[in-house]
Amino acid sequence: MISVQNRLQPSSGNKYFSLLLLPLLLLSCGAFKKTQTTPWPEDDVIVTHPSDDKNEEDKKDVVIKETTPKEENVALTYAMVSFKGEEYRVPVHKKNFKIAVMLPFHLQGAQSKIDKLRANIVLEYYQGMLLAISKIENLESKFDVHFYDTDNDTNTLRKILRKPELEDVDLIIGPTDDAQVRIAAYFAKVRKIPLISPITTMDYIKSDNPNVFFLNPSDKMKAKKFLTYYLREHKGEKLVLVRDGKSFDKTFGEALIHLCEAQELPITEVAYSNYIRWAKQIGGGQAVIVHTGQSKSQMSYSVTGLQSQAGNVTLVVSDRWMNFHNVDYKQLGKLNVTYISTEKSIMPNTMAQSMYRSYTRKYKGTPSSYTYMGYDQFLFACESLDAFGKYFPMFLEGKTISYANTDFSLTKTPSVFQNNYLMLYRFEDHKIIPIEF
Repeated sequence: MISVQNRLQPSSGNKYFSLLLLPLLLLSCGAFKKTQTTPWPEDDVIVTHPSDDKNEEDKKDVVIKETTPKEENVALTYAMVSFKGEEYRVPVHKKNFKIAVMLPFHLQGAQSKIDKLRANIVLEYYQGMLLAISKIENLESKFDVHFYDTDNDTNTLRKILRKPELEDVDLIIGPTDDAQVRIAAYFAKVRKIPLISPITTMDYIKSDNPNVFFLNPSDKMKAKKFLTYYLREHKGEKLVLVRDGKSFDKTFGEALIHLCEAQELPITEVAYSNYIRWAKQIGGGQAVIVHTGQSKSQMSYSVTGLQSQAGNVTLVVSDRWMNFHNVDYKQLGKLNVTYISTEKSIMPNTMAQSMYRSYTRKYKGTPSSYTYMGYDQFLFACESLDAFGKYFPMFLEGKTISYANTDFSLTKTPSVFQNNYLMLYRFEDHKIIPIEF
C-alpha cells in the first residue's frame, strides 16, 4: 500500500498555493511537452521551502547536528522470504516504511533553460514512479512517501534535512546535484538511513559511506564491466581508443584509460580525424577499436575507412549509433560492431513491455530513459525494503536483480555502493543481439 500522510504543521497560505499551482508551473516550464499532464496523486504532500530566509545559520557548511542513534540489543528472529524467485532467511522486520523523495521539481517556477530541462527530467522520472505504484501496492508493506522540492539549491536542501520528520525516515531518494548528494549522504551516514542517488553518478564521496547507493552505473563501473568483456572475449587483441574530446570521450573514454593504467593493460589512444590511417593503428593483427564519436559523420568516415580492415576488428561504439538513419548496414555488418549501452529495453522484455503499455495508455506518448529510471528504481527500492527491510544490502550485494530498463548489481566500493552494470549488443545479420558476459 502506498499513502502519503501529512505529519507537518499546517502550512502557510503560500505553501498551499504552491501545491495548487503545481500543474500550471510544470506546464510553464515545458515539463509535459512530450506527454499529457501528470496529475499529482490527491494524497501527495509536496513540501516547498522558499529560499528567502537569509539567516547566517543557513549559510554555514555544517548545519546538520551529528547525533548517534541508540543501538538496541535485540535478539533477532528470522523468517523465510521469497524474492525474485529465490528464498532467503531474513531477520523479521517492520512492514511500514517512510520514504523521503528530494528532487528539484522547481515548483516556484523554472528560472533558466537549465532549470526547465531539469524540471522536465524530474517530471519524467516522477511519471515512472507513478507507474510503479500499481506493482508496489501488491506488496505486503505500507509505504508513506513524502516529496520535497530541493529547487536544486543547497540551502534549501539543508532546510529540508532540518525537519524533524526526516530523523526517522527509512529511505531517502535524491537529491541530484553532486554537492547536494554529499550533504545528504552525510545526513544519511550519521543516521544510518539508506540513500539512493537516482540520477547523479559519482565514483566516490569523501569518506566511506555504506548507506549511499548510486543506482546509475558510473563511468568507472561501465569501464570496469567493459574490460571484463574485453579480457574474456578479446584478450591479446590490441585495444585502441579513438578520442574526439567530447562527452562520451570525457566520461567513458577517460574512465577506460584510467582503469587500463591501473591494471597495466596496454591501450592505444588515437585522436579522431576523418582520415585515420587504420592499417597503421591496427598493426596487422586483431584489434578492438573503442570509438567515442557520437555523430553520424564520424560514423560514416570511420566505417568506410575500416572496410579494408574488415575481419580484423571489433568496432565498439555508443548506442547512439543505433539511432542514425540511412546507414549502409552492409558495411556496418563487416566490422563486428558492438554497442555500449545502459538501456536494457532496447531488446523487448516482459517488464519493459508492460511498463511501455501502461505509459502509452496513461500519457499517450513514449517513455524516456528517465521514466524507465523512476519506474525501475522506485520499484527496486520498495521491493527490497518489503523483503529485507534495512538489511537489504546484506542480501543483495553482488546479486543481479533485473528490471524493465536496467539491472541492479550492488557492488561495495571503498566509498559507496555502485551499480556494476553495462549492456553490450552485437550487430549481426541486420539484427541487434545482446551479449551475455
